[in-house]
Amino acid sequence: MKVIVINTGTEILLGDVLNTHLAFIAHEIFQFGLRIDEQRAIPDGDAIQSALAEVFPRSQIAFVTGGLGPTSDDITRELVAGHLKLPLIEDATIHEAIRGRLAARRIPTTERIWRQALVPEGAKVLPNENGTAPGLYLPRNINPTVASPHLFLLPGPPRELQPMFSNFVAPILRRITAELAKVAMRIFRVANMGESIIEKKIGDPIAAVSGIELGYCARPGEVDVRVIGKRDLHGER
Repeated sequence: MKVIVINTGTEILLGDVLNTHLAFIAHEIFQFGLRIDEQRAIPDGDAIQSALAEVFPRSQIAFVTGGLGPTSDDITRELVAGHLKLPLIEDATIHEAIRGRLAARRIPTTERIWRQALVPEGAKVLPNENGTAPGLYLPRNINPTVASPHLFLLPGPPRELQPMFSNFVAPILRRITAELAKVAMRIFRVANMGESIIEKKIGDPIAAVSGIELGYCARPGEVDVRVIGKRDLHGER
């Protein structure tokens, strides 16, 4: 299954914020036999429209991070709903959760706050236990007239995205990927030897094993040798 990640946020492209989402999502989805095939970072605003149009027809799973908040540049849900020709419907449960969270912290509300309670028709709400903007899951081809992947819209702050992913996204991915062959990875760290010498010693014999993927990553004073293959029958990693 082809997986594409779209990270939205002008702050990422300006270098003001480190994009940690790629590494986190890549690590989390590996257990399901998935790997990120492509990633792109785009600024806030309308740039997401062209990204969705280009990515949707050639992906089976897509993650979009950011743009779910209350401000004027947070328009991910609106653009996704527009692209998929789905109406936005206010979710009373989300509205009440936002009201309760802000009241408990004595934070005043604004009209824009309630935009976060809008949900594209047919989408599944992914609760945000650490913020006001919920995530959303839209099943593949949710609107039969518009081709689309399994789509996950996730909040931008890592402290919100990461627990949401572990608690609510992972179970959905487990179901989606139930029939996929699962893989395992081993990393062997070799010190005081260059990667070309290591490859000369072990490359051909390991590469000759059917179903094995071999890779190298040089670091100061050592080399990581990465071996990926099918997980064994006992499910060990």
